[in-house]
Amino acid sequence: MRDQHVPVRPVERRAALRVALGAAALAVAFVLLLRGVGPVPTWFYVFAWYPTLVLLDGLASLLDGTPSLFARPTLALSLFLWSPVVWLVFEAANFRLQNWYYVLLPAHGIERWAGIVLSFATVVPAIVLAERVLKAAGVFRAGRGPLVLVRPGDLRVAVALGVAMGALALAWPRLFFPLVWGAAFLLAEPVVYARLPEASLIRDVERGQWGRIGRLMLGGLGIGVLWEGYNYPAEAGWIYTVPWLEELKLFEMPPYGFVGFLVFALEAWAMYAALAALQVSVPLTGATTLRRRRTLGVGLLAAAFAAIVLLGMERYTISSVAPRRGEDVVVAELAGLRGMGAEHALSLVDLGIGGRCELARAAAGPLAASVREAKGRPRPTAAEVRVWIRAARRSCPGAAEAAGRRVAKSPSR
Repeated sequence: MRDQHVPVRPVERRAALRVALGAAALAVAFVLLLRGVGPVPTWFYVFAWYPTLVLLDGLASLLDGTPSLFARPTLALSLFLWSPVVWLVFEAANFRLQNWYYVLLPAHGIERWAGIVLSFATVVPAIVLAERVLKAAGVFRAGRGPLVLVRPGDLRVAVALGVAMGALALAWPRLFFPLVWGAAFLLAEPVVYARLPEASLIRDVERGQWGRIGRLMLGGLGIGVLWEGYNYPAEAGWIYTVPWLEELKLFEMPPYGFVGFLVFALEAWAMYAALAALQVSVPLTGATTLRRRRTLGVGLLAAAFAAIVLLGMERYTISSVAPRRGEDVVVAELAGLRGMGAEHALSLVDLGIGGRCELARAAAGPLAASVREAKGRPRPTAAEVRVWIRAARRSCPGAAEAAGRRVAKSPSR
């Protein structure tokens, strides 16, 4: 209990207010979601994450008495602006990996893109704030571990290994897709090591200081659970089609996939710090030395990259948009099935799929190929159609049993 003679400092009062406001806004978002008050069900992820960031920031200040991250507006703005660029690197890789896709996003392009960018802008701030909260709470405060000698040749090996891992993941995605969650770290961290040593995780292990790495990984796991938890009840969101365990999921993620969040947190830190190290942004330490003449050029390149990837998402990973009112009854019934959307539902109807029970009896591969051929688009994938069929079988179990008997009676090849 606080000594009643010790005054509450302004920093602590403001921190407590941020915690209260963040928690209240998050509670309101959940209430509006449950009541179906638009646009919260569609963009619940956005409505939940920004209050969470305020809450985390206030909690860190409350624990250690340091000022808010948002009290350094240049740093805060830098984190939010570069965060979409960092995540869009993985979206670009997913064009080949096809490990996730997006469903029931708004039909209007401007709203869709704005919501996507706002969602991706929370990624790096969430990682940074989670680490800050854990540090303020004293987690891994000592953080001492073995000293690792890092030679210049080791950094070249790290870059070569990162290139090899990325190449393997893109060349044979079904087998090597996990390698993409590590390749970017190996490519970015040597830049940070050379140019911004105070933010370098390799420098940390070189000095035997493992605390920040441990906090990033632990925070990444916690943030990953929130990412998946906030995505699961939202109408617009993503669905995973990760190989090997498509049917076993916690929220939308196969359980083993949560391990990836530990590595991704290190990656997100290193990728943002690499941008800072190249003096195109504000370092994580809050220093404001910039090569301003390069900032505009790099910013334009980043904006062009983001626009290209967003256009690619329209073709390769955005599977469906929210159905409009007045859709045909059969189309509407199918459209709501695991985010299928009206366009895919209409394609199924055109192919003679008259409802969920008929879909439950279909074979994923041939059906996906037929839809793609009819539409001339790369979606849906066979994995995506398997998601629909599993959902249809849950709502029409008799059809699933009939399909199973038909497979059992078919002659073996």
